[in-house]
Amino acid sequence: MKGAIRAKGHCPVCQGSFVEVKKLGYICPTDKTTPKRFFIDLFYRGQRIRLFSDKQGQILDSYQRALTLLAHINYEIKNYTFEPSHYVKQEREKFYITNLLDKFLSHKLDTLAPSYRFAYKLYVKYAKDFFKTTDIRDIRKLDIVNYLEHLKKNYNFSGKYTKNILDHFKAFLRYAMNDLEILNTVPTFPSVEYSEPQINWLSPELQRRVYEAIPDIDKPIIAFLMLSGCRPGEARALKIKDVNLDLSVITINATFSGRIYQRKRKGKRAKNVVVPIHPEIGDYIKNRVTNNLLEAFLFVYKKTGQHYTEDKLKRIWDKVKVLVGLPEGIRLYDATRHSFASQLINNGISLINVSRLLGHSSVKMTEKYAHSDIERLKFDMSSISLNKEIIKLGGDKKVENL
Repeated sequence: MKGAIRAKGHCPVCQGSFVEVKKLGYICPTDKTTPKRFFIDLFYRGQRIRLFSDKQGQILDSYQRALTLLAHINYEIKNYTFEPSHYVKQEREKFYITNLLDKFLSHKLDTLAPSYRFAYKLYVKYAKDFFKTTDIRDIRKLDIVNYLEHLKKNYNFSGKYTKNILDHFKAFLRYAMNDLEILNTVPTFPSVEYSEPQINWLSPELQRRVYEAIPDIDKPIIAFLMLSGCRPGEARALKIKDVNLDLSVITINATFSGRIYQRKRKGKRAKNVVVPIHPEIGDYIKNRVTNNLLEAFLFVYKKTGQHYTEDKLKRIWDKVKVLVGLPEGIRLYDATRHSFASQLINNGISLINVSRLLGHSSVKMTEKYAHSDIERLKFDMSSISLNKEIIKLGGDKKVENL
């Protein structure tokens, strides 16, 4: 066996050295006292290494504990997995998950939308509470499974929120692998089952009723939202300089995150998106562009002359919901962006084109809107029949010979 177990300190009575009795321990031959601390003395690759604790930071306070550790170290040496820094406290602390999570959070905060930073800090807290001083180099799939079970047992989170927490931890491990280069691979993560939230949207008829209930001074921004599918935060952030009247298009390249204006669209990989100006909102936009400076906001609340705030749009929407009699759970987002996408798809517009209008980074993000209404399904189903005469909607008959 490589290495030896040494006693730390001297006899508290005579100050003499302890003597080792092989496989039994150390003792002072004069006063029969025993040491309270031990360490592993090891020469490895030409370097002397002294280890005073195991990988978990447990002090070697018994001869048996030190003997067990030495046997484990020799097993690792034999299998070429021994790494001294796993045992040296100062080196090991560099790999504590709780310390690395703080580093990861600091690295990410500046890239996050202000509205998302609070959630990100919570994700970090959940991981730190569970993993604590676990060495990231020792992380395995079982640890992730145990983390998931811990979240399910101790919190009443939705499946989607639980998935977000695990996705955050996976991003952290990838950061450790790709940026810090201290991981060779990221363990496989267990899947989290959850139901996609229902997409609420308004029919064209109901959407028109809603629009008629909007106060006249607020109709322009609501009309733009309904006719472009733009996110409310992005519509509030539009400026005169983003409009090209010659091409009749608007470039969406900024958003409000809460009260903070950001020259970037929502989403990690979100790029600028160019959308055509709908004719029904064209006169308002042309008037604003020709009579205002480039840095002025495109949509302003006339009572203040300032851009619309998130709270202001919410107050407008809450009043309209009551007037029209909409369910409490219907949001402005549902009546505008969701309805825009759903209506286009129900009218036969391709997912690719709808995806481009919404500014999605992939068509997969747009697929959630592909929920045709029941009348269209009835029409599609009318093309097949077990009868000799296929009766199509509208009264026409097509005779088929069986």
